[in-house]
Amino acid sequence: MANALFLALALLAQDGQASPQSPNAPPSDEYGYVAWCYGALGGYASLYDQVMPEVTRIEKAFPGPDGVAASLKTYPELRAQAQKDLKIFASAITAAEKASPRPISEYGGSQVKRGAAIWQGAGSVDKARLAQMWMSWSPPGDCEKRAKTLEMKSSILGRALNFNAASATTQAPATPEPTPAPAPAETPVAETPQAQAAPATPAKAPTQPAQARKLSKAPSAKAAPVAANEIIIDPANPKPCAGSLAPAKRDGKDVLICKAD
Repeated sequence: MANALFLALALLAQDGQASPQSPNAPPSDEYGYVAWCYGALGGYASLYDQVMPEVTRIEKAFPGPDGVAASLKTYPELRAQAQKDLKIFASAITAAEKASPRPISEYGGSQVKRGAAIWQGAGSVDKARLAQMWMSWSPPGDCEKRAKTLEMKSSILGRALNFNAASATTQAPATPEPTPAPAPAETPVAETPQAQAAPATPAKAPTQPAQARKLSKAPSAKAAPVAANEIIIDPANPKPCAGSLAPAKRDGKDVLICKAD
């Protein structure tokens, strides 16, 4: 049963054609998808030493048109490429986790495990069958593209968050409340039988000049016009975006559109 499950999942995952109904199919969101790619490709790379003896036997038994040496040369190259891709995926995952306003690493870790799970049972399946499946497997073709897009968007979002945080700290500080001045010392008054306290005359409030009253009624200056709600951001020269980002094409180039929330 374990072998049958492993074979079914691995076959479904070949060339990125994993069935959406598969329990280990990649999720649809960009961050989870890249994390899944990392797990699947990492599992593939970790099997290299285990499968290569059988892969070599198969290539010698069924040589290709360019010969055995040419066929066997491709596998170290595939492993090297897998290591490079894993670094790209890891960089994108890290950038997304740093830019996210909420913790997402636990979810990412679960998707890494789901991706690696397509190789479950590799230790118990027939070595010839495992080698054949390993030789024919490749990660989904859009893993690298989606990883680079994820890192680019995360970088712009991170800059926007830092920009907003810096703007908040540079705002003018609140005016401190004035400290009341100490009351003047009372001057003692000689007590005489004839002395009577004069009634206190309330001070009149200063009359506001007519000119000041006119100025106070003047209409306030018009507010600055609202900025355009769409800003095109060139991925080659990213700028902070305080809104949401959406991929788009402008003049045949891949860009991101910054839309105000």
